Amino acid sequence: MQNTPAMGKVTSAIPGTSPTFLIKVVYAENFSIQGYIRWIEEGKSVPFRSYMEMLHLIQEGLYHSRHETGRLRSWDLGEEDVENGKGHSGAL
Repeated sequence: MQNTPAMGKVTSAIPGTSPTFLIKVVYAENFSIQGYIRWIEEGKSVPFRSYMEMLHLIQEGLYHSRHETGRLRSWDLGEEDVENGKGHSGAL
C-alpha cells in the first residue's frame, strides 16, 4: 500500500484486490448499531445508523471498486432475458 502525505488517498499496490473497510461501532442496543465505516483505499469515512445502512455502504463500495471488471449480480435482469435462457444457468 502507498500512502500520500497528510492522510491523502491510499492506493492498493495489488490491482484487482477487494476494497478494505474499517468499521467502528459507537453504539449498540436492541439489535441495532451506529458507528463509522472507513473505506481505507479511498480515504473516506461515513457515519451509519443501522446494520442495513452499513451493508448498503459496503455494497456500494464493492460496486464502485469492481465497476471496471464487471457489475455485481443485480435484480435488473430483464424478464425477456430469463425467458430466453439468458442470465440463468439452471444450476444453483
